Amino acid sequence: MIYATMCIGKEWIEKYKETINNFSNKNKLHILTDEPMHFKNCITDEYTRDIFSYYEKINFIFKLSKKYKERIYYIDVDWLSSYNTDIEVNDDNLYTYTNFLLDVENVWTKFFTSKEIKIKQNILSKIGIDGELKDYIGEALILFPYSENIDMIIDDSKILQEYLENEYNKSSITSSRLDRYKKGIGYAEGWGLTALVTKYNIPIKQIDWRKKTIL
Repeated sequence: MIYATMCIGKEWIEKYKETINNFSNKNKLHILTDEPMHFKNCITDEYTRDIFSYYEKINFIFKLSKKYKERIYYIDVDWLSSYNTDIEVNDDNLYTYTNFLLDVENVWTKFFTSKEIKIKQNILSKIGIDGELKDYIGEALILFPYSENIDMIIDDSKILQEYLENEYNKSSITSSRLDRYKKGIGYAEGWGLTALVTKYNIPIKQIDWRKKTIL
């Protein structure tokens, strides 16, 4: 299995380097980071942009998928210690911890502003597809299957990255729920991922990802 995560900035590295190194002692873990010297047991990719973009997580997954031609198990660093490495998946589905349906009220859609409504209506048209987006993939856990269309997915993803980094940045007017992400750009990156799996007909499945605890 190929696991992946991202850890950028001194604060996050200091907080999670032990968790990351513990996980990589037992698992093949690729990490996108701006300070690779802290992760001796990981396969490191250096983050080189001057600004932090949440969307680089999506690029990293696709880069690894193209290179290894197999499923990439992406897990946010703050979820690594709870992740169950024994879960079973099939070859075809994208698995995530939750898939928010956009036509009902839930913990994601109830914070929508006019910006999110616009993106929901328009994002598929950016990559040549008619209609509105119906789902939103939770970004903290992305088990992405290999696709023969990976090169086209990457090309479309570049279009969506530019769009979303323009929509979500430090000066964007959004729900206050998103304020904590405004140290970077391209947050709400799940929009792009969901649009891509919609276009390329990759099924979305929720999965119970946590380690089982013994009471």
